[in-house]
Amino acid sequence: MHRFKKFTALLLCGLFSSSLMSCTTKPAATESSDITNVFEATTTVETSESTTVTSETETTVTSESTTEATTTTTETSESTTAATTTEATTTATTETSATDTSASTTSSETSATSTYSNEVSAIYTKNPEEKKNYIIYNEAFGGTITETGLNKGFIGITIPSDGTNLYGNIPAEALEFTLFYDERQNLTLRDLQGRFLAATSTGDLILTDKPVEDNYQFWRLEKADGGWHIINVGAAGNQALQYSSGTFSIKTCANTKEFVFNFYEVG
Repeated sequence: MHRFKKFTALLLCGLFSSSLMSCTTKPAATESSDITNVFEATTTVETSESTTVTSETETTVTSESTTEATTTTTETSESTTAATTTEATTTATTETSATDTSASTTSSETSATSTYSNEVSAIYTKNPEEKKNYIIYNEAFGGTITETGLNKGFIGITIPSDGTNLYGNIPAEALEFTLFYDERQNLTLRDLQGRFLAATSTGDLILTDKPVEDNYQFWRLEKADGGWHIINVGAAGNQALQYSSGTFSIKTCANTKEFVFNFYEVG
């Protein structure tokens, strides 16, 4: 009986110890499980964060790449625009320059044509009449008188002629004369400003606003071979209008071409 009680006690103690060990082991397992769960959760969080960072990084890089691509495209577009603008400007400038050059050339050709055109500027008159305007013209040298003085006379200027008409524009410096006769049929030659073509006692040829003494402003016409001699009434020694070496003056009349003139009426 005593042994039975002792055995029972030992058995109970063993069961109690086993129970205690079982209770002690379970919390350890639980803690281990909890630590594992925490570790896994941490890992999951870190993995999630890593994924987020990676995603953000990729998005940023992609966005930056897109921006750079857009910038490059914009620069290319601007470059293309600039090139197009430059080409357009160059083309326009070239065309304008070509047009200006062409216009200038045309203008020059027109000017040259006007000077030597077939346009009639004055018509030959066999018998000059009073109160009409004429160009006094030397056929041999193609010259007419101007108001530009030189030495004792005036410089001449050439105008194209075919013996019937004068052609092209009459130079502005060329003198046109209106004829007036007095009762003695002496002739006065007055330019468009009313000045008289006259001689002087010293043998000069002049333009004067007033009549001069001794009939130096009067002239008479004498028939000559191929035209007229224009002889001064007041000058002694048969002094006549002469055109020689590009100058109009008065000299003793001779039967030579320097003293022969025709009258071309200006319309």
